[in-house]
Amino acid sequence: MTTVICPYCFARSSAAGLPYRCLMIAGGVRGSQPCGPERDDTWAEFMGPGIPPSARMRGPVFTRPRSAASRLRPATNAGPALCPGCGVTTTVRVCGSCHSDLPSDYCEQDSRIIALVGAKASGKSTYVAVLVNELNRRVGQAFDASLAAMGQGTQQRDKEMAQDLYERLRLPDATRPAALGFNDPLLYRLSLPRRRRFGAGSRHTTLVFFDAAGEDLAGAEAVDRYTRYLGAADGIILLVDPLQLGSVRDRLPLGEGPPLPAVETPPQQIAADLATQLRAHGRGGSRGRVSTPMAVAVTKTDMLRPLLDPHSPLLDSATHDGGTLDEDDRLAVHEELRSLLADWDAGALYRQLERDFAQVSLFGLSALGAPPPADAPADVPKSGPQPLRVEDPLLWLLARRGLLPVTNAAKGQSR
Repeated sequence: MTTVICPYCFARSSAAGLPYRCLMIAGGVRGSQPCGPERDDTWAEFMGPGIPPSARMRGPVFTRPRSAASRLRPATNAGPALCPGCGVTTTVRVCGSCHSDLPSDYCEQDSRIIALVGAKASGKSTYVAVLVNELNRRVGQAFDASLAAMGQGTQQRDKEMAQDLYERLRLPDATRPAALGFNDPLLYRLSLPRRRRFGAGSRHTTLVFFDAAGEDLAGAEAVDRYTRYLGAADGIILLVDPLQLGSVRDRLPLGEGPPLPAVETPPQQIAADLATQLRAHGRGGSRGRVSTPMAVAVTKTDMLRPLLDPHSPLLDSATHDGGTLDEDDRLAVHEELRSLLADWDAGALYRQLERDFAQVSLFGLSALGAPPPADAPADVPKSGPQPLRVEDPLLWLLARRGLLPVTNAAKGQSR
């Protein structure tokens, strides 16, 4: 029996037991009447106080009755059901806990939940928009992969973010804090080639990106709001803004580039608070370290060029030759950043990560490839985004789950 994790409230349930929502349309049968909307207080309460009364009226939710014969058969994941009120067929499944509508094929494939966290102004919204574009273009071509937005909400936000970044050359709006309402996750279907002995096929995986606002990561109490989301995550991408580190701010040339951001919660504190919440959610291992893989991405590496060696691996993207993850390249980036962090903050952040997480890898990336204009810090450079290594953290997390092949030149093998 397939277990489904709701991408909105992250409750676990049997795919066969998920309720349905009536479409409220006429059935084409003479004399039939469509169902009318009903108050869905379960959904409205989950969405938060900003939902107007009129929006609470939605299609009725019902469960498909199981006959005696169906109880003897293995449970299936999906399939249409007849609304008991109007007799019209519907395929819309909803979460039994929060009543959020699920994308049409969400129950039919594996899902990988990626939690995206970082302090305010670390560039999370910009990072996601650029990452999606790269997965659809350069990276998708290298891995023979395709990415499709799932559900109307993600499709609309995808379109808006792409227009802001690539057409209007404007940075996306900041993530809304949880106190103002729920932030919908972004859902994508990632399709990768599956090579078998008797022919090729495809493997489909749902990627769920949940973006926590920086204000909600200001301390352990605030992080607690996101415990259930973090606890369900298959991997975490922690974005670290190097401009939050005092030694980096002091070493950058004065008067060049946009103004430095205000100092927010230290990344070391965010990492410690994440580990505390994950342990409380049962993700701690026998040796006291959290089992969830942690990809720590130092952002805005374009701003760090004056501090980097001209031959630094951070200055070029990986080529992904042969559609594989180059383990030697990943280790080179990891060691480069470990050395830099030891210089910048005496290694405090990395020591914290090593003590709290069993699987940690360091990455460096730039979503824009160059700083925003000094006189217009909310704008994208006039050349448009020219990203560096934005895909690396996600590819590592996917490889950890066996979804991507890994090449290790030192051992002369691909796995």
